[in-house]
Amino acid sequence: MKLHRLPLLFLISVLLLIGFSLATFFVASLAERYTLGHFGSFYSYFEKTLLLLGLSLAVGVMLQFVNYRVFRYLTLPIYVVQTGLLVTVLFLGRGMYGSRRWIPIVGSFGFQPSEVQKLVIILVVAVILALPQKKLNMGLKILLVMAAAVPSILLVEKEPDLGSASLLLAISVIMLVHFRLTGRQLIVLGLVVALAAGGAWLSLRPYQRTRIETFLNPQEDPLGAGYNVIQSIVATGSGGIWGRGIKGSTQGPLSFVPVQYADFIFSLVGELFGFAGSAMLVLLFILLLWSTFLVFRSLTDDFARYIVVGIGAMWFLQAAVNIGMTIGLSPVTGIPLPFISYGGSSLLTQVVAASIVVSVYRTRDELRF
Repeated sequence: MKLHRLPLLFLISVLLLIGFSLATFFVASLAERYTLGHFGSFYSYFEKTLLLLGLSLAVGVMLQFVNYRVFRYLTLPIYVVQTGLLVTVLFLGRGMYGSRRWIPIVGSFGFQPSEVQKLVIILVVAVILALPQKKLNMGLKILLVMAAAVPSILLVEKEPDLGSASLLLAISVIMLVHFRLTGRQLIVLGLVVALAAGGAWLSLRPYQRTRIETFLNPQEDPLGAGYNVIQSIVATGSGGIWGRGIKGSTQGPLSFVPVQYADFIFSLVGELFGFAGSAMLVLLFILLLWSTFLVFRSLTDDFARYIVVGIGAMWFLQAAVNIGMTIGLSPVTGIPLPFISYGGSSLLTQVVAASIVVSVYRTRDELRF
Protein backbone atom coordinates (compact mmCIF):
# COMPACT_ATOMS: atom_id res chain seq x y z
CA MET A 1 0.00 0.00 0.00
CA LYS A 2 1.66 3.24 -1.16
CA LEU A 3 1.83 6.10 1.33
CA HIS A 4 0.79 8.69 -1.26
CA ARG A 5 -2.37 6.69 -1.92
CA LEU A 6 -3.57 7.22 1.67
CA PRO A 7 -5.65 10.19 2.93
CA LEU A 8 -3.12 11.18 5.61
CA LEU A 9 -5.14 14.09 7.06
CA PHE A 10 -8.14 11.80 7.42
CA LEU A 11 -6.10 9.05 9.09
CA ILE A 12 -4.50 11.54 11.48
CA SER A 13 -7.92 12.86 12.55
CA VAL A 14 -9.21 9.34 13.21
CA LEU A 15 -6.12 8.32 15.19
CA LEU A 16 -6.22 11.54 17.23
CA LEU A 17 -9.88 10.93 18.13
CA ILE A 18 -9.13 7.37 19.23
CA GLY A 19 -6.14 8.61 21.23
CA PHE A 20 -8.33 11.28 22.84
CA SER A 21 -10.78 8.57 23.93
CA LEU A 22 -8.04 6.46 25.51
CA ALA A 23 -6.56 9.50 27.25
CA THR A 24 -9.97 10.45 28.65
CA PHE A 25 -10.60 7.01 30.15
CA PHE A 26 -7.07 6.77 31.55
CA VAL A 27 -7.12 10.22 33.17
CA ALA A 28 -10.62 9.52 34.52
CA SER A 29 -9.29 6.30 36.08
CA LEU A 30 -6.47 8.25 37.77
CA ALA A 31 -9.02 10.78 39.09
CA GLU A 32 -11.11 7.88 40.34
CA ARG A 33 -8.09 6.42 42.12
CA TYR A 34 -7.25 9.75 43.73
CA THR A 35 -10.83 10.34 44.92
CA LEU A 36 -11.80 6.79 45.91
CA GLY A 37 -8.37 5.41 46.78
CA HIS A 38 -8.49 2.68 44.12
CA PHE A 39 -9.00 2.14 40.40
CA GLY A 40 -12.68 1.79 39.53
CA SER A 41 -14.88 1.37 36.49
CA PHE A 42 -13.09 3.91 34.29
CA TYR A 43 -9.87 1.88 34.39
CA SER A 44 -11.91 -1.17 33.43
CA TYR A 45 -13.34 0.76 30.46
CA PHE A 46 -9.81 1.83 29.52
CA GLU A 47 -8.59 -1.78 29.49
CA LYS A 48 -11.64 -3.04 27.59
CA THR A 49 -11.33 -0.23 25.07
CA LEU A 50 -7.71 -1.22 24.39
CA LEU A 51 -8.82 -4.79 23.72
CA LEU A 52 -11.78 -3.73 21.56
CA LEU A 53 -9.58 -1.25 19.71
CA GLY A 54 -7.09 -4.00 18.87
CA LEU A 55 -9.85 -6.20 17.44
CA SER A 56 -11.41 -3.28 15.53
CA LEU A 57 -8.09 -2.17 14.04
CA ALA A 58 -7.34 -5.74 12.96
CA VAL A 59 -10.62 -5.80 11.02
CA GLY A 60 -9.94 -2.31 9.69
CA VAL A 61 -6.47 -3.19 8.42
CA MET A 62 -7.83 -6.27 6.62
CA LEU A 63 -10.41 -4.10 4.89
CA GLN A 64 -7.59 -2.03 3.37
CA PHE A 65 -6.83 -4.96 1.08
CA VAL A 66 -10.45 -5.18 -0.10
CA ASN A 67 -11.63 -3.09 -3.04
CA TYR A 68 -14.68 -1.17 -1.82
CA ARG A 69 -16.56 -2.10 -5.02
CA VAL A 70 -17.09 -5.64 -3.73
CA PHE A 71 -19.69 -4.15 -1.38
CA ARG A 72 -21.97 -3.84 -4.40
CA TYR A 73 -22.29 -7.62 -4.25
CA LEU A 74 -21.97 -8.19 -0.50
CA THR A 75 -24.39 -5.53 0.72
CA LEU A 76 -27.61 -7.50 0.14
CA PRO A 77 -26.44 -10.62 2.04
CA ILE A 78 -25.06 -8.41 4.85
CA TYR A 79 -28.37 -6.53 5.01
CA VAL A 80 -30.35 -9.79 5.27
CA VAL A 81 -28.07 -11.13 8.04
CA GLN A 82 -28.17 -7.83 9.94
CA THR A 83 -31.97 -7.66 9.71
CA GLY A 84 -32.08 -11.17 11.15
CA LEU A 85 -29.88 -10.03 14.03
CA LEU A 86 -32.19 -7.08 14.71
CA VAL A 87 -35.08 -9.52 14.95
CA THR A 88 -33.01 -11.80 17.19
CA VAL A 89 -32.35 -8.93 19.61
CA LEU A 90 -36.07 -8.54 20.24
CA PHE A 91 -36.34 -12.12 21.47
CA LEU A 92 -32.92 -13.10 22.81
CA GLY A 93 -31.27 -9.74 23.43
CA ARG A 94 -29.84 -8.59 26.74
CA GLY A 95 -31.61 -5.68 28.39
CA MET A 96 -29.92 -2.64 29.91
CA TYR A 97 -31.24 0.83 30.88
CA GLY A 98 -34.75 -0.10 29.79
CA SER A 99 -33.76 -1.26 26.30
CA ARG A 100 -33.01 -4.63 24.74
CA ARG A 101 -30.19 -3.89 22.30
CA TRP A 102 -27.38 -6.42 22.86
CA ILE A 103 -26.83 -10.03 21.85
CA PRO A 104 -24.67 -11.66 24.59
CA ILE A 105 -21.30 -13.00 23.43
CA VAL A 106 -18.88 -13.65 26.30
CA GLY A 107 -19.20 -12.40 29.87
CA SER A 108 -20.04 -8.71 29.87
CA PHE A 109 -19.31 -8.36 26.14
CA GLY A 110 -22.24 -8.16 23.76
CA PHE A 111 -22.94 -7.26 20.13
CA GLN A 112 -25.26 -4.35 19.33
CA PRO A 113 -26.70 -4.83 15.81
CA SER A 114 -28.29 -1.38 15.72
CA GLU A 115 -24.83 0.21 15.72
CA VAL A 116 -23.61 -1.81 12.75
CA GLN A 117 -26.93 -1.25 10.98
CA LYS A 118 -26.01 2.42 10.49
CA LEU A 119 -23.16 1.39 8.22
CA VAL A 120 -25.24 -1.30 6.53
CA ILE A 121 -27.98 1.21 5.66
CA ILE A 122 -25.35 3.54 4.19
CA LEU A 123 -24.11 0.75 1.91
CA VAL A 124 -27.64 -0.31 0.93
CA VAL A 125 -28.70 3.23 0.03
CA ALA A 126 -25.43 3.80 -1.86
CA VAL A 127 -25.97 0.64 -3.93
CA ILE A 128 -29.54 1.69 -4.81
CA LEU A 129 -28.67 5.28 -5.71
CA ALA A 130 -25.70 4.19 -7.83
CA LEU A 131 -27.82 1.92 -10.05
CA PRO A 132 -27.89 3.10 -13.69
CA GLN A 133 -30.80 5.37 -14.57
CA LYS A 134 -31.67 3.02 -17.44
CA LYS A 135 -32.61 0.33 -14.92
CA LEU A 136 -34.41 2.48 -12.36
CA ASN A 137 -35.67 6.05 -12.48
CA MET A 138 -35.39 8.42 -9.53
CA GLY A 139 -38.89 7.74 -8.23
CA LEU A 140 -38.29 4.00 -8.02
CA LYS A 141 -34.92 4.53 -6.35
CA ILE A 142 -36.55 6.67 -3.65
CA LEU A 143 -39.14 3.97 -3.04
CA LEU A 144 -36.43 1.30 -2.84
CA VAL A 145 -34.45 3.37 -0.32
CA MET A 146 -37.54 3.76 1.86
CA ALA A 147 -38.36 0.05 1.50
CA ALA A 148 -34.82 -0.83 2.64
CA ALA A 149 -34.62 1.70 5.50
CA VAL A 150 -38.11 1.43 7.04
CA PRO A 151 -37.84 -2.20 8.31
CA SER A 152 -34.54 -1.39 10.04
CA ILE A 153 -35.97 1.81 11.53
CA LEU A 154 -39.01 -0.01 12.89
CA LEU A 155 -36.98 -2.91 14.32
CA VAL A 156 -34.49 -0.58 16.04
CA GLU A 157 -37.30 1.58 17.45
CA LYS A 158 -38.93 -1.58 18.82
CA GLU A 159 -35.90 -2.31 21.06
CA PRO A 160 -36.64 0.59 21.96
CA ASP A 161 -33.86 2.81 20.59
CA LEU A 162 -35.51 5.92 19.20
CA GLY A 163 -32.18 7.74 18.85
CA SER A 164 -30.60 5.15 16.55
CA ALA A 165 -33.86 4.71 14.62
CA SER A 166 -34.02 8.47 14.00
CA LEU A 167 -30.37 8.41 12.95
CA LEU A 168 -31.03 5.70 10.35
CA LEU A 169 -33.83 7.83 8.91
CA ALA A 170 -31.73 11.01 8.92
CA ILE A 171 -28.77 9.34 7.18
CA SER A 172 -31.07 7.95 4.47
CA VAL A 173 -32.69 11.36 3.92
CA ILE A 174 -29.33 13.16 3.68
CA MET A 175 -28.07 10.64 1.11
CA LEU A 176 -31.29 11.09 -0.88
CA VAL A 177 -30.96 14.88 -0.80
CA HIS A 178 -27.43 14.52 -2.14
CA PHE A 179 -28.95 12.49 -4.98
CA ARG A 180 -29.81 15.78 -6.74
CA LEU A 181 -33.56 15.47 -6.35
CA THR A 182 -35.85 17.83 -8.20
CA GLY A 183 -37.80 20.49 -6.31
CA ARG A 184 -41.00 18.45 -6.49
CA GLN A 185 -39.25 15.32 -5.23
CA LEU A 186 -37.73 17.29 -2.34
CA ILE A 187 -41.18 18.57 -1.36
CA VAL A 188 -42.63 15.07 -1.47
CA LEU A 189 -39.70 13.73 0.55
CA GLY A 190 -40.16 16.53 3.08
CA LEU A 191 -43.86 15.73 3.46
CA VAL A 192 -43.12 12.03 3.93
CA VAL A 193 -40.52 12.81 6.61
CA ALA A 194 -42.93 15.24 8.33
CA LEU A 195 -45.70 12.63 8.34
CA ALA A 196 -43.27 10.02 9.66
CA ALA A 197 -42.17 12.40 12.42
CA GLY A 198 -45.80 13.08 13.34
CA GLY A 199 -46.59 9.38 13.43
CA ALA A 200 -43.47 8.71 15.49
CA TRP A 201 -44.49 11.38 18.03
CA LEU A 202 -47.94 9.83 18.44
CA SER A 203 -46.43 6.36 18.95
CA LEU A 204 -43.78 7.45 21.47
CA ARG A 205 -43.71 5.77 24.85
CA PRO A 206 -44.40 8.05 27.84
CA TYR A 207 -40.75 8.14 28.98
CA GLN A 208 -39.61 9.04 25.45
CA ARG A 209 -42.00 11.98 25.31
CA THR A 210 -40.82 13.04 28.74
CA ARG A 211 -37.20 13.05 27.53
CA ILE A 212 -38.07 15.32 24.61
CA GLU A 213 -40.17 17.65 26.76
CA THR A 214 -37.63 17.71 29.60
CA PHE A 215 -34.71 18.96 27.51
CA LEU A 216 -36.64 22.23 27.05
CA ASN A 217 -36.82 22.69 30.82
CA PRO A 218 -34.79 20.11 32.79
CA GLN A 219 -35.24 22.09 36.02
CA GLU A 220 -38.92 21.15 36.02
CA ASP A 221 -38.00 17.69 37.33
CA PRO A 222 -34.42 17.98 38.67
CA LEU A 223 -34.44 14.68 40.55
CA GLY A 224 -36.30 12.72 37.90
CA ALA A 225 -36.36 13.14 34.12
CA GLY A 226 -34.09 16.20 34.22
CA TYR A 227 -31.44 14.69 36.49
CA ASN A 228 -29.12 13.33 33.79
CA VAL A 229 -29.05 16.56 31.82
CA ILE A 230 -28.57 18.78 34.87
CA GLN A 231 -25.69 16.68 36.22
CA SER A 232 -24.13 16.53 32.77
CA ILE A 233 -24.26 20.32 32.41
CA VAL A 234 -22.78 20.73 35.90
CA ALA A 235 -19.96 18.29 35.11
CA THR A 236 -19.20 19.93 31.75
CA GLY A 237 -19.15 23.44 33.20
CA SER A 238 -17.26 22.51 36.36
CA GLY A 239 -14.03 22.10 34.39
CA GLY A 240 -13.71 25.81 33.72
CA ILE A 241 -11.09 26.77 31.13
CA TRP A 242 -8.40 24.14 31.76
CA GLY A 243 -10.29 21.37 33.57
CA ARG A 244 -10.27 20.03 37.12
CA GLY A 245 -7.74 17.34 36.31
CA ILE A 246 -6.98 14.28 38.38
CA LYS A 247 -7.15 15.83 41.84
CA GLY A 248 -10.18 18.09 41.44
CA SER A 249 -12.72 15.93 39.58
CA THR A 250 -15.75 14.71 41.52
CA GLN A 251 -18.68 14.30 39.13
CA GLY A 252 -17.04 11.43 37.23
CA PRO A 253 -15.33 9.51 40.06
CA LEU A 254 -18.41 9.75 42.30
CA SER A 255 -20.79 8.71 39.47
CA PHE A 256 -23.04 11.76 39.62
CA VAL A 257 -23.55 11.56 35.87
CA PRO A 258 -25.22 8.28 34.78
CA VAL A 259 -23.66 6.39 31.86
CA GLN A 260 -20.86 8.96 31.67
CA TYR A 261 -18.54 6.45 30.00
CA ALA A 262 -20.85 6.23 26.97
CA ASP A 263 -23.73 8.61 26.30
CA PHE A 264 -22.39 11.47 28.46
CA ILE A 265 -18.68 11.09 27.72
CA PHE A 266 -18.45 14.73 26.58
CA SER A 267 -19.31 15.88 30.11
CA LEU A 268 -16.36 13.83 31.38
CA VAL A 269 -14.11 15.58 28.86
CA GLY A 270 -15.42 18.94 30.04
CA GLU A 271 -14.78 18.16 33.69
CA LEU A 272 -11.29 16.69 33.22
CA PHE A 273 -9.92 18.95 30.48
CA GLY A 274 -12.18 22.00 30.68
CA PHE A 275 -13.27 24.25 27.85
CA ALA A 276 -9.84 23.89 26.22
CA GLY A 277 -10.15 20.09 26.03
CA SER A 278 -13.77 20.24 24.88
CA ALA A 279 -12.89 22.76 22.17
CA MET A 280 -9.99 20.58 21.05
CA LEU A 281 -12.31 17.59 20.74
CA VAL A 282 -14.80 19.61 18.69
CA LEU A 283 -11.95 20.78 16.45
CA LEU A 284 -10.89 17.16 15.93
CA PHE A 285 -14.40 16.32 14.74
CA ILE A 286 -14.30 19.32 12.40
CA LEU A 287 -10.96 18.04 11.08
CA LEU A 288 -12.50 14.58 10.59
CA LEU A 289 -15.46 15.98 8.65
CA TRP A 290 -13.27 18.32 6.58
CA SER A 291 -10.86 15.54 5.64
CA THR A 292 -13.84 13.32 4.78
CA PHE A 293 -15.10 16.07 2.51
CA LEU A 294 -11.68 16.26 0.84
CA VAL A 295 -11.88 12.51 0.14
CA PHE A 296 -15.37 13.03 -1.27
CA ARG A 297 -14.13 15.77 -3.62
CA SER A 298 -11.45 13.47 -5.02
CA LEU A 299 -13.98 10.82 -6.10
CA THR A 300 -15.64 10.35 -9.46
CA ASP A 301 -17.45 7.04 -8.90
CA ASP A 302 -21.07 7.60 -7.79
CA PHE A 303 -21.12 4.54 -5.54
CA ALA A 304 -18.01 5.75 -3.70
CA ARG A 305 -19.38 9.28 -3.36
CA TYR A 306 -22.65 8.05 -1.83
CA ILE A 307 -20.76 5.87 0.66
CA VAL A 308 -18.59 8.78 1.82
CA VAL A 309 -21.60 11.12 2.05
CA GLY A 310 -23.42 8.59 4.24
CA ILE A 311 -20.44 8.01 6.52
CA GLY A 312 -19.82 11.74 6.85
CA ALA A 313 -23.50 12.29 7.68
CA MET A 314 -23.34 9.56 10.32
CA TRP A 315 -20.33 11.15 12.03
CA PHE A 316 -21.78 14.66 11.89
CA LEU A 317 -25.20 13.67 13.22
CA GLN A 318 -23.83 11.50 16.03
CA ALA A 319 -21.34 14.13 17.18
CA ALA A 320 -23.86 16.98 16.99
CA VAL A 321 -26.64 15.10 18.79
CA ASN A 322 -24.38 13.61 21.48
CA ILE A 323 -22.62 16.88 22.31
CA GLY A 324 -25.91 18.78 22.16
CA MET A 325 -27.51 16.26 24.52
CA THR A 326 -24.64 16.61 26.99
CA ILE A 327 -25.01 20.38 27.29
CA GLY A 328 -28.81 20.45 27.14
CA LEU A 329 -29.28 21.50 23.50
CA SER A 330 -30.96 18.29 22.34
CA PRO A 331 -33.07 15.52 23.95
CA VAL A 332 -31.34 12.66 25.77
CA THR A 333 -30.78 9.73 23.43
CA GLY A 334 -28.59 6.65 23.40
CA ILE A 335 -26.41 7.89 20.54
CA PRO A 336 -22.68 7.50 21.31
CA LEU A 337 -19.96 10.02 20.45
CA PRO A 338 -18.01 8.49 17.50
CA PHE A 339 -14.59 7.05 18.42
CA ILE A 340 -14.90 8.50 21.96
CA SER A 341 -17.74 6.74 23.81
CA TYR A 342 -17.12 3.31 25.30
CA GLY A 343 -18.71 0.46 23.35
CA GLY A 344 -17.32 -2.37 21.25
CA SER A 345 -20.01 -2.37 18.56
CA SER A 346 -19.80 1.41 18.20
CA LEU A 347 -16.00 1.40 17.99
CA LEU A 348 -15.99 -1.45 15.47
CA THR A 349 -18.56 0.37 13.31
CA GLN A 350 -16.60 3.64 13.35
CA VAL A 351 -13.25 1.98 12.60
CA VAL A 352 -14.76 -0.08 9.76
CA ALA A 353 -16.42 3.07 8.38
CA ALA A 354 -13.07 4.89 8.46
CA SER A 355 -11.39 1.90 6.79
CA ILE A 356 -13.96 1.95 3.98
CA VAL A 357 -13.27 5.66 3.42
CA VAL A 358 -9.54 4.88 3.18
CA SER A 359 -10.25 1.99 0.79
CA VAL A 360 -12.42 4.25 -1.35
CA TYR A 361 -9.66 6.86 -1.56
CA ARG A 362 -6.90 4.33 -2.16
CA THR A 363 -8.66 2.58 -5.05
CA ARG A 364 -10.47 5.62 -6.51
CA ASP A 365 -8.44 5.63 -9.74
CA GLU A 366 -8.60 1.90 -10.39
CA LEU A 367 -10.67 0.56 -13.24
CA ARG A 368 -14.14 -0.79 -12.48
CA PHE A 369 -14.62 -4.51 -12.58
